[in-house]
Amino acid sequence: MTTLLIDLGNTALKWTTLEEPDNPHTIVHKGSTHFKDDLYELWLNLKPKKIIGCTVAAPVVAFSLTKFFNDHDIQWNWVKPKPRFDGRIVLNNRYARPTQLGADRWYAAVGATDAMRKENQSLLVVHTGTATTVDSILKNDDGTYDFLGGRIAPGPSLMKDCLTRGIPSLSDSEGQYNVFPGCTSEAIITGIVDAQVGLIVRAQHTMIQNGIQPKVILAGGAAQFIAPYLKEEISDLVVKHNLVLHGLAALALTEEK
Repeated sequence: MTTLLIDLGNTALKWTTLEEPDNPHTIVHKGSTHFKDDLYELWLNLKPKKIIGCTVAAPVVAFSLTKFFNDHDIQWNWVKPKPRFDGRIVLNNRYARPTQLGADRWYAAVGATDAMRKENQSLLVVHTGTATTVDSILKNDDGTYDFLGGRIAPGPSLMKDCLTRGIPSLSDSEGQYNVFPGCTSEAIITGIVDAQVGLIVRAQHTMIQNGIQPKVILAGGAAQFIAPYLKEEISDLVVKHNLVLHGLAALALTEEK
């Protein structure tokens, strides 16, 4: 029997066992439960003793999963943000109202901090999906960390969809990044990339202005799209995926002690 970790997002569900947070299975659901029969049979064969999951979206999918767990007497926990995480690392939630922070952002911060704990420095955690989130984490002199909050903006795909829907005359064809765009499709892609990179670099610059030298961690479905351009600005960029699952694994390890 094992513990299963679940990261349920707007369009995809990632799941894995506690032992393998870096090797999840991914199901693109887009809000439907078309996958459930095959997945539930697979899970039953694994005989999970516990489910630890994070969901801030896809309520129809979350309801189906919860019903399945209840029907088979599987202990489950859809996690919520906390004022403090106390495990191999200690992370304090400095949101004015800690429970208003999205659980995905909180456990991505926990996962990044735990995964990078040997680096012994502050972090800027960037997750690029439907939304792009850019969160600052301060390493304190006593070895603890503070989640300072961050920025939320539309992700690359959402930026493109909003732009082409809002201005019908713009082309929605695929373009390539070009420092001197020669057509509308290139102008759209170049503008989106530069907006994403600018958001992240601005957040890094703000931390540096306040005496904090962060290591920048990039994750998420659009990371591959953004990383080559971001590395031109941040040469020591770290690309590390599945941060939410790492955070859930860190939580599971504290509960097993």
